[in-house]
Amino acid sequence: MANRSSSSIYEKLSITKGDTEVNLIGKVVGFDYYESLLSPNVTATIGFIDTGSTLKDESKNIFGTIYNTLPITGGEEIKYKIGPLKGSLFNNATINPNQESQRESVVMSLISKEGIENYNIANSKKYNGNISDSVKKILQSSFNVQESNLDLDKTSNGYSFVGANDNPFELITDLASMSTYAEGNPGFFFYQTREGFKYKAIDNLIKQEPKETYYYYGAMRDGLEDDRNNNKIISFSVQKNQNIVNAMKSGVYETRNIFTNPLTLEVTEFIFKIENNKLTTTLGRDIDYSPVKSNNYYSRTFSSMLDVGSFSSGIDVNLNNDPREYLSKAAMRYNLLMSQKIDIMIPSNLNLVAGDIIKCEFEKLSDDKVISPFDINQSGNYLILDLCHHFDTKRSFTSLTLVRDSFGAYTSKNKK
Repeated sequence: MANRSSSSIYEKLSITKGDTEVNLIGKVVGFDYYESLLSPNVTATIGFIDTGSTLKDESKNIFGTIYNTLPITGGEEIKYKIGPLKGSLFNNATINPNQESQRESVVMSLISKEGIENYNIANSKKYNGNISDSVKKILQSSFNVQESNLDLDKTSNGYSFVGANDNPFELITDLASMSTYAEGNPGFFFYQTREGFKYKAIDNLIKQEPKETYYYYGAMRDGLEDDRNNNKIISFSVQKNQNIVNAMKSGVYETRNIFTNPLTLEVTEFIFKIENNKLTTTLGRDIDYSPVKSNNYYSRTFSSMLDVGSFSSGIDVNLNNDPREYLSKAAMRYNLLMSQKIDIMIPSNLNLVAGDIIKCEFEKLSDDKVISPFDINQSGNYLILDLCHHFDTKRSFTSLTLVRDSFGAYTSKNKK
């Protein structure tokens, strides 16, 4: 097994404008590829150095740099292949931070083709039925996405709506917070990876088996040829830990819910308590509800007008996607998932994508590491929220932002 921290091997890296394609291998000093559960499109940045005489300006019969001769003005296609990471992205913005007499450096921010096309589409169509079916229709009609590039979890609730000239990404992102998983709680993510578009329920994402196990202990072993470092956490930092007050402000534990029926003018009110709606699937052992038990107190109020008959041609008293079924539960699910957040750096692993589960084992500060080698409170399964694959002339690595909803090394499926 090759060491994953070694320098980048580009099988293809080029820039294309019109009929002209220029090879960038040998010129690139850095390439960073990004995915996130919070982003409907993948992005990247690329930096290269050009010493001139790369392209010929036929109109002037002289050679010049790529930046000035191609020229780079925006919208150029960057084709890449680095192991399983392959595809094309488009130049969104360019800076030329260091131009000298003998060379110049260029940095471009890249975005997927759909990320650009999205802003040229104003959706005003009417949709009915299951939400996940509507998501599929929006994606296929907007971007002509193939079935093989869609991974959509089935929602249990339907919703009738009209796109108010929203672009597709805005529309689907709004639908995600209104969607309920057929086998679990409300709360979906809409995002793009190298595998395609995904519309995934939180409860389904955290059911996955870990794709890899990583360890944090001691120092890196010497020598780039030593593959025992491949599953080593190079560095980690805690970005966010459990904060009960912030969780209460976000409406995780107890919320007051007020709903008005415009047909009957009836106002209903209820208190949502997390202890009465316990999660059956978690990334850790369980969730401790004891710090927030109270006597019908609440930390946040949700108020909403019920949608009755607004999309029916005749008289209709049925509710359109009743918010009483998802509003409080979705707030609980999203905020619990983000209650723990850590950043780690690992040797490059191009098999990982945003939304994968990995297992992390952190060394325990103990005088007996044979009996108790790792911290069972901090160790366990984590969900990849953000991902960056970094490549440069000396090394490659993957940076991850990981989240989870509960403490403990053991999940609800393997509690001990």
